[in-house]
Amino acid sequence: MPTHYEVLGVAPDADTEAIRRAYVVVAKANHPDRRQRDDPPRRARAEERMRAANAAWHVLRDPQRRAEYDQSLRSPGKGHATTASPPSPAPTGASRVGSRPAPPSGVVVPAGHATLWRYAPIVVVLAVLVGLLVFSAYATSKDAATSPGTQARVATPEVGDCVLVAALSGGQAPVPVSCGTQGAYQVRSTVATPRPCPTGTDVALALSDHETTLCLAYLG
Repeated sequence: MPTHYEVLGVAPDADTEAIRRAYVVVAKANHPDRRQRDDPPRRARAEERMRAANAAWHVLRDPQRRAEYDQSLRSPGKGHATTASPPSPAPTGASRVGSRPAPPSGVVVPAGHATLWRYAPIVVVLAVLVGLLVFSAYATSKDAATSPGTQARVATPEVGDCVLVAALSGGQAPVPVSCGTQGAYQVRSTVATPRPCPTGTDVALALSDHETTLCLAYLG
């Protein structure tokens, strides 16, 4: 079952404004008013996505509810009954009252250090992603600066490419993703703005160049 973040197509560390923009795009694409001409199976799928998006926005827009939800994602076994462990044997004369048994390795790791090492890979991955985005932005601006008399243009995704809706909202540059990514949309066709998209697409999203509209289909 997809998480609330996957339903809206955003990262778990996305801020509230990015989550709101993603929710608006998904809600517009699946609103019943826009599904009146669809066949019953497509309308049913749209209604299901709409309910999932509403539930996700209800939780993620509230800081306290979002914190509790994030905690539940980090603790998947929370709320399930656990098997009671057998009672510990009575302490012998060689044991001291209040002493704690040493771990099998004989090395005691402070709880704070253990938590740091647990999240260290995530921090490293985020740092690499931020570095790649900064480098990409720098390279793009440098290419534009070395081409006088020309205006930098955002590459338009081709038919068959997959993107995240959240990455396309707000006039941002489209970021291609794997078509197996949860919450991804596939480009079924492109039309010149303001021409309408053909029947069978879920989202019509104009790019920031105001010349091209992407016709997207939700992959689920």
